[in-house]
Amino acid sequence: MNWERLLRGELGLTVDILFGFIIGALVIHTGLADRLMRRALPRLKQLGIGATLGSALTVSVGSSKAGAAIVASALAEGKISPRTARWGTLMLAFPAYARRWVTTMTLSCSLAGVAGAIFALTLLLRSAAKFALELTVLCHGEHEDVPLDEIGGHTPRDSAKRFALRLLRTLPWAWSFYALAMLLVPPVERGLHAWLKDLAFFPLPSLAVAAASFAHISAALALAGGSIAAGELTTAEAVFALLFGNSLSLLTRLVRTNAGYYFGFFPREVAQSMLMWNIAASTLLGLLTLGLAALPLLF
Repeated sequence: MNWERLLRGELGLTVDILFGFIIGALVIHTGLADRLMRRALPRLKQLGIGATLGSALTVSVGSSKAGAAIVASALAEGKISPRTARWGTLMLAFPAYARRWVTTMTLSCSLAGVAGAIFALTLLLRSAAKFALELTVLCHGEHEDVPLDEIGGHTPRDSAKRFALRLLRTLPWAWSFYALAMLLVPPVERGLHAWLKDLAFFPLPSLAVAAASFAHISAALALAGGSIAAGELTTAEAVFALLFGNSLSLLTRLVRTNAGYYFGFFPREVAQSMLMWNIAASTLLGLLTLGLAALPLLF
């Protein structure tokens, strides 16, 4: 393991969590969430989204971690329940991805043409479907914010004490899961890469595209575009290979990027259920999109 990289990553994670907690606490304590969302709140309430989740979703367009910090602070104040925090936080990934998706679409079209465009559009639809699924689950159960005037007041000293206790509970879990991801994810990715090479039913160009997804999406797209231009892959084969590699690498990315801040912001039970539900939903939708992408290859 690269200890210097691990320490830099742990330091960055700690700073993100501390900064997120501070911003989240300010938004909740000042009532900014309610004021910002007052006009939109009646319509959002119909969808099961209260002021806290509405503010978190708005902030998550820039940073899903900042949105999660708002949700975590509301949970700590007793303004929302663990169930609302769980599903609300899972929903934050879509606004952040939607903002980045324009870049993904541009890169995909430029490197892989029609196949790249289909691939990028599928990623967006998959993310939107996951958001819709999470919103549906949230709405079919308790999901209301507790009004601010129903929350017991806390002195600055009490708030500081509660803040310190939260850090003591969550930071060790965040550090542990970040280190675990740093230790386990690289060998898992190497194992998946080796497994891809041994698949007999995949043509070699498809294997190369899928395997390149573990390095970077641009590498996979460039290989797909080159293979299509050389006549080694059809558009349908390239799309399937891109989605296959993306689906496999998605699972390791979820653990590597989400586990640390889930356990840094939320109590262990809430963070653990978030991670498991995120992996389960992503796996289900990944398999569904792969099945749809395989249909043109079968007929």
